[in-house]
Amino acid sequence: MLSNEENRLLTESGADTPMGGLMRRYWIPALLSSELPPPDCTPVRVTLLGEDLVAFRDTDGRIGLLDRHCAHRGASLFFGRNEECGLRCVYHGWKYDVDGRCVDMPNEPEPLTGDEASADRNHEASPLGAAPRRFKTKVTITAYPCVERGGVIWTYMGPPELKPGVPELEWSAVPEPQRFHSKRLQECNWLQAMEGGIDSSHISFLHSPLDHTDSGITGDMDRVSFGVGAAVQTGDRAPRFEVVDTDYGALIGARRIEPDGRWHWRITQYLLPFHTMPPAGVGEKVVQSHIWVPMDDTHVVNWMVTWHTERPLTHEEIALHVEGKGAHVCDYSPPIPEPYGDVRTAANRDNDYFMDWEAHRTRMYCGIPGFGVQDQAIQESQGPIVNRANERLGTSDAAIIRVRRRLMSAARALRERGAPAPGLEAAPFLVRSASLVLPPGSAWLDAALPLIVVRPGQPLTVVPERAG
Repeated sequence: MLSNEENRLLTESGADTPMGGLMRRYWIPALLSSELPPPDCTPVRVTLLGEDLVAFRDTDGRIGLLDRHCAHRGASLFFGRNEECGLRCVYHGWKYDVDGRCVDMPNEPEPLTGDEASADRNHEASPLGAAPRRFKTKVTITAYPCVERGGVIWTYMGPPELKPGVPELEWSAVPEPQRFHSKRLQECNWLQAMEGGIDSSHISFLHSPLDHTDSGITGDMDRVSFGVGAAVQTGDRAPRFEVVDTDYGALIGARRIEPDGRWHWRITQYLLPFHTMPPAGVGEKVVQSHIWVPMDDTHVVNWMVTWHTERPLTHEEIALHVEGKGAHVCDYSPPIPEPYGDVRTAANRDNDYFMDWEAHRTRMYCGIPGFGVQDQAIQESQGPIVNRANERLGTSDAAIIRVRRRLMSAARALRERGAPAPGLEAAPFLVRSASLVLPPGSAWLDAALPLIVVRPGQPLTVVPERAG
């Protein structure tokens, strides 16, 4: 269990918090490129790490991510006019470029000259001095740099002079037909959602059929669950965990015993600060990643990226992961005019996530349809922010414990000593998850390396476990 102080350290993401400061040292997915399609398109509301922002693509195709409120009197720039390389507030016409600089103040008078200036006492008394139109050069609002990669708009919210390279991720480098993006808003803290992504033991329960011979359920699991079906069907519901720190995060091995005595390893990747990759099935070429981006301390945007490592995804593969019984994506509620108002799920706490109580009694350990919605329901059921002082953790929580330690250590080191955030180099993020079956006693890490690194010979640096 954690102290209340440690829980706050891990869960709070505001700019003045240790974890918020750590997260701001990494590139963060903000929007899909398709959400800002043509130049001068409609602005989009964005909320990241507790900050209310607005995104737009200007006339030249550049992307701006600005404070949502005009510096003049706080009107929302979401209603702004996106025109002529800037976003113009409709209240008084103040206009900002993608760097947050005010480039026009049409409601301020032109500076007076000559006799007019001498005769204008009000002009002389103006706090703006002799040239009010120059006032605009002194006005800026918060603006964050953005880049586009892999169909996603990424932003960096940390100190400009410390901006790292954009991380290399396999899915962002493959051709567009080989990847598929989706996302949904979850009403809970980012950490409890992310912890579900590194918890390999829950699949034997939350996502499991009651009868392992029920082909109507197990067939779907084998097709869409990234090795969940195979792991569940081993009959071993108590995996043994081995976790190692890496230069980019952590590598998590969960071992189950096959009926023939061999060891079935499901290998999950954790990439600082909020990426997880659940294991693909043995020999599977379709891989998935989740990115758990805090909207604020009680809401998280769950990004899901599915990609094929070698060829375009088929329509059936996309449909299985979006529409199938085991799908990680579900239908959305009608859009509402709020940030991420178009990715709120139709299955939610107001309707008990479409719980099928008959299936719950007779076929599934949890009768909520769809693995992704099952995860969302349980993560939200823990409350807006879990009180971790009340937890009782066991050996199956080894990955949870290790990742928490890694995050707390990094956040404290940055806050107290100004230590660089770990894993900022781009190349180490070029990894995959995997599953494999080995003879008893085999070294899983050595056997896994050819499967989990994308480039042959790419180094994977294991770092010593650290306390704190």
